[in-house]
Amino acid sequence: MKFNRRVYICLIIALIFVLRADGAASEKSVAEMLEIARKQFYAAIEEEQQIDPAIALFKRIGAAEPKYTGRTQVYIGSLIALRGKHAFFPHTKLKWARRGLALMDSGLQKSPDDIEALFIHGTTCYYLPFFFRRGADAQRDFRKIVKLMPQQLDTYDPKLITNVVAFLLENVKLTDDEKTYLQTLFK
Repeated sequence: MKFNRRVYICLIIALIFVLRADGAASEKSVAEMLEIARKQFYAAIEEEQQIDPAIALFKRIGAAEPKYTGRTQVYIGSLIALRGKHAFFPHTKLKWARRGLALMDSGLQKSPDDIEALFIHGTTCYYLPFFFRRGADAQRDFRKIVKLMPQQLDTYDPKLITNVVAFLLENVKLTDDEKTYLQTLFK
Protein backbone atom coordinates (compact mmCIF):
# COMPACT_ATOMS: atom_id res chain seq x y z
CA MET A 1 0.00 0.00 0.00
CA LYS A 2 2.83 2.42 0.80
CA PHE A 3 4.27 1.89 -2.65
CA ASN A 4 0.99 2.78 -4.33
CA ARG A 5 0.59 5.88 -2.20
CA ARG A 6 4.09 7.05 -3.16
CA VAL A 7 3.36 6.45 -6.83
CA TYR A 8 0.14 8.44 -6.60
CA ILE A 9 1.88 11.30 -4.82
CA CYS A 10 4.63 11.36 -7.48
CA LEU A 11 2.01 11.34 -10.24
CA ILE A 12 0.12 14.21 -8.63
CA ILE A 13 3.31 16.25 -8.26
CA ALA A 14 4.23 15.53 -11.89
CA LEU A 15 0.74 16.54 -12.99
CA ILE A 16 1.01 19.83 -11.10
CA PHE A 17 4.32 20.60 -12.85
CA VAL A 18 2.82 19.73 -16.23
CA LEU A 19 -0.18 21.97 -15.61
CA ARG A 20 2.07 24.82 -14.49
CA ALA A 21 4.28 24.43 -17.56
CA ASP A 22 1.20 24.33 -19.80
CA GLY A 23 -0.21 27.42 -18.10
CA ALA A 24 3.09 29.27 -18.52
CA ALA A 25 3.19 28.35 -22.19
CA SER A 26 -0.38 29.60 -22.69
CA GLU A 27 0.61 32.97 -21.23
CA LYS A 28 3.27 33.41 -23.88
CA SER A 29 2.40 35.58 -26.80
CA VAL A 30 1.65 33.99 -30.13
CA ALA A 31 4.89 35.46 -31.51
CA GLU A 32 6.90 33.75 -28.77
CA MET A 33 5.07 30.47 -29.32
CA LEU A 34 5.70 30.74 -33.05
CA GLU A 35 9.42 31.22 -32.46
CA ILE A 36 9.52 28.17 -30.18
CA ALA A 37 7.49 26.15 -32.69
CA ARG A 38 9.90 27.06 -35.50
CA LYS A 39 12.82 25.78 -33.41
CA GLN A 40 10.93 22.57 -32.68
CA PHE A 41 10.16 22.23 -36.39
CA TYR A 42 13.83 22.37 -37.33
CA ALA A 43 14.74 20.02 -34.46
CA ALA A 44 12.12 17.56 -35.75
CA ILE A 45 13.93 17.28 -39.06
CA GLU A 46 16.65 15.31 -37.30
CA GLU A 47 14.86 14.03 -34.19
CA GLU A 48 11.63 12.13 -34.70
CA GLN A 49 10.51 12.61 -31.09
CA GLN A 50 10.24 16.37 -31.73
CA ILE A 51 7.50 15.94 -34.35
CA ASP A 52 4.48 15.49 -32.06
CA PRO A 53 5.33 18.36 -29.68
CA ALA A 54 5.87 20.64 -32.67
CA ILE A 55 2.55 19.62 -34.22
CA ALA A 56 0.77 20.25 -30.90
CA LEU A 57 2.31 23.71 -30.59
CA PHE A 58 1.44 24.69 -34.17
CA LYS A 59 -2.14 23.54 -33.56
CA ARG A 60 -2.29 25.76 -30.47
CA ILE A 61 -0.95 28.71 -32.41
CA GLY A 62 -3.50 28.20 -35.20
CA ALA A 63 -6.31 28.00 -32.65
CA ALA A 64 -5.08 31.05 -30.74
CA GLU A 65 -4.54 33.26 -33.79
CA PRO A 66 -6.80 32.55 -36.80
CA LYS A 67 -4.64 34.64 -39.15
CA TYR A 68 -1.94 31.96 -38.80
CA THR A 69 -4.24 29.03 -39.65
CA GLY A 70 -2.85 28.50 -43.15
CA ARG A 71 0.78 28.94 -42.06
CA THR A 72 0.44 26.55 -39.15
CA GLN A 73 -1.31 24.02 -41.36
CA VAL A 74 1.62 24.12 -43.79
CA TYR A 75 4.02 23.50 -40.90
CA ILE A 76 1.87 20.65 -39.58
CA GLY A 77 1.66 19.11 -43.04
CA SER A 78 5.41 19.33 -43.42
CA LEU A 79 5.88 17.67 -40.02
CA ILE A 80 3.48 14.87 -40.98
CA ALA A 81 5.39 14.38 -44.23
CA LEU A 82 8.56 14.33 -42.14
CA ARG A 83 7.25 11.26 -40.35
CA GLY A 84 7.86 9.54 -43.66
CA LYS A 85 11.56 10.30 -43.42
CA HIS A 86 11.73 8.51 -40.09
CA ALA A 87 9.48 5.59 -41.07
CA PHE A 88 11.03 2.20 -41.79
CA PHE A 89 8.81 0.67 -44.49
CA PRO A 90 8.60 2.31 -47.94
CA HIS A 91 4.79 2.16 -48.06
CA THR A 92 4.65 3.87 -44.65
CA LYS A 93 7.06 6.55 -45.84
CA LEU A 94 4.86 7.16 -48.87
CA LYS A 95 1.66 7.25 -46.78
CA TRP A 96 3.02 9.91 -44.41
CA ALA A 97 4.47 11.98 -47.24
CA ARG A 98 1.18 12.01 -49.15
CA ARG A 99 -0.85 12.94 -46.08
CA GLY A 100 1.54 15.72 -45.21
CA LEU A 101 1.64 17.09 -48.75
CA ALA A 102 -2.16 17.20 -48.96
CA LEU A 103 -2.31 19.11 -45.68
CA MET A 104 0.46 21.48 -46.79
CA ASP A 105 -1.30 22.20 -50.08
CA SER A 106 -4.54 22.93 -48.23
CA GLY A 107 -2.76 25.25 -45.81
CA LEU A 108 -1.07 27.12 -48.64
CA GLN A 109 -4.47 27.67 -50.28
CA LYS A 110 -5.59 29.37 -47.07
CA SER A 111 -2.52 31.64 -46.99
CA PRO A 112 -1.27 31.90 -50.58
CA ASP A 113 0.68 35.12 -49.99
CA ASP A 114 2.30 34.19 -46.67
CA ILE A 115 6.06 34.18 -47.25
CA GLU A 116 6.71 31.82 -44.35
CA ALA A 117 4.09 29.33 -45.53
CA LEU A 118 5.45 29.54 -49.07
CA PHE A 119 8.97 28.95 -47.79
CA ILE A 120 8.08 25.88 -45.72
CA HIS A 121 5.97 24.48 -48.55
CA GLY A 122 8.67 25.22 -51.10
CA THR A 123 11.59 23.80 -49.11
CA THR A 124 9.64 20.66 -48.24
CA CYS A 125 8.84 20.14 -51.92
CA TYR A 126 12.45 20.98 -52.84
CA TYR A 127 13.87 18.21 -50.64
CA LEU A 128 11.37 15.52 -51.64
CA PRO A 129 12.60 12.72 -53.90
CA PHE A 130 12.06 13.34 -57.63
CA PHE A 131 9.24 10.79 -57.98
CA PHE A 132 6.90 13.05 -55.99
CA ARG A 133 7.17 15.52 -58.87
CA ARG A 134 7.12 18.56 -56.62
CA GLY A 135 10.14 20.39 -58.04
CA ALA A 136 7.94 22.74 -60.08
CA ASP A 137 5.88 23.52 -56.96
CA ALA A 138 9.05 24.44 -55.09
CA GLN A 139 10.25 26.74 -57.88
CA ARG A 140 6.81 28.38 -58.09
CA ASP A 141 6.83 29.00 -54.33
CA PHE A 142 10.35 30.47 -54.42
CA ARG A 143 9.54 32.79 -57.32
CA LYS A 144 6.42 33.98 -55.53
CA ILE A 145 8.48 34.70 -52.40
CA VAL A 146 10.83 36.90 -54.42
CA LYS A 147 7.83 38.68 -55.94
CA LEU A 148 6.12 39.25 -52.56
CA MET A 149 9.26 40.19 -50.63
CA PRO A 150 9.20 43.97 -51.37
CA GLN A 151 5.66 44.44 -50.04
CA GLN A 152 6.00 42.16 -47.02
CA LEU A 153 9.59 42.52 -45.92
CA ASP A 154 8.79 44.44 -42.74
CA THR A 155 6.04 42.08 -41.58
CA TYR A 156 8.36 39.15 -40.79
CA ASP A 157 11.09 38.45 -38.28
CA PRO A 158 14.42 39.68 -39.76
CA LYS A 159 16.13 36.36 -38.86
CA LEU A 160 13.49 34.49 -40.84
CA ILE A 161 13.95 36.76 -43.86
CA THR A 162 17.74 36.33 -43.65
CA ASN A 163 17.34 32.54 -43.68
CA VAL A 164 14.88 32.65 -46.56
CA VAL A 165 17.13 34.92 -48.63
CA ALA A 166 20.22 32.80 -47.91
CA PHE A 167 18.40 29.65 -49.00
CA LEU A 168 17.09 31.26 -52.16
CA LEU A 169 20.51 32.59 -53.14
CA GLU A 170 22.19 29.24 -52.55
CA ASN A 171 19.64 26.80 -53.95
CA VAL A 172 17.26 28.43 -56.40
CA LYS A 173 17.73 29.31 -60.05
CA LEU A 174 17.13 33.04 -60.09
CA THR A 175 17.50 35.75 -62.69
CA ASP A 176 20.35 38.22 -62.26
CA ASP A 177 17.86 40.92 -61.24
CA GLU A 178 16.35 38.65 -58.58
CA LYS A 179 19.80 37.77 -57.24
CA THR A 180 20.81 41.42 -57.08
CA TYR A 181 17.59 42.34 -55.29
CA LEU A 182 17.97 39.57 -52.73
CA GLN A 183 21.62 40.43 -52.14
CA THR A 184 20.63 44.01 -51.34
CA LEU A 185 18.33 42.63 -48.62
CA PHE A 186 21.33 41.05 -46.93
CA LYS A 187 23.15 44.37 -46.54
